[in-house]
Amino acid sequence: MRLAAILGAAAVLLAGCAQTVAGSAVSNPAQGITPLRAGDTDQVLIGPAQLHDIIGVKLQTDADQTRPIPGSSAVPACSALDAAGMAAFLGDKWLGMHVMLFTDGDKHDHVVAEAVAIYADGAAAAAQFATGTKYAKACDGQRALSTGGDAAWKFSVPDINADTVRWSKQQIGIPFDWTCYAEARLRNNAIVQAMACQGDDGGQVAVTTMTDRMSASVWELSGH
Repeated sequence: MRLAAILGAAAVLLAGCAQTVAGSAVSNPAQGITPLRAGDTDQVLIGPAQLHDIIGVKLQTDADQTRPIPGSSAVPACSALDAAGMAAFLGDKWLGMHVMLFTDGDKHDHVVAEAVAIYADGAAAAAQFATGTKYAKACDGQRALSTGGDAAWKFSVPDINADTVRWSKQQIGIPFDWTCYAEARLRNNAIVQAMACQGDDGGQVAVTTMTDRMSASVWELSGH
């Protein structure tokens, strides 16, 4: 079954001032910024109705948890990138955490995951983002089995900086294209993540749209 081989462990388990411009932070000294609270996770995540608009198909909830996904990849450098919500990326010092996995039911043509972790302050979130992405570039081009599964993937990490990392993993050894695109962003005292898996490149646009919207929600909750 394709779902069991998609998100490895996810399928098994389950200080600054800014304003928002297309989900990104732009310096604005006139405005203050308020840290998100532990209970704000649900206001950052995107609901099924909004996901329908982004992905283009009706989705159902397949996993919903308030702890990161444990486990490590056969290639350790890829452990943090195996799915949205990996403990290897988000650590254990968060105050609030929520990970959700959605599928299109029995079709198994679309799988979408999203995660948000909220930390004590911006410095703590930035430190965890640096830890979570420390080995990301070393994962670029690697081939590895997924956490908790037997699917083989080839990873690509084309973009990484102090507050954003984008990557993909393409399943290998199957007679059709199946690619998961993913993105994580550091926003205020939160880290938001999204992953979209499907049989074409549409997931790339979907995850950027998702993290744009989650980023905008973070800044709104931050008080500006």
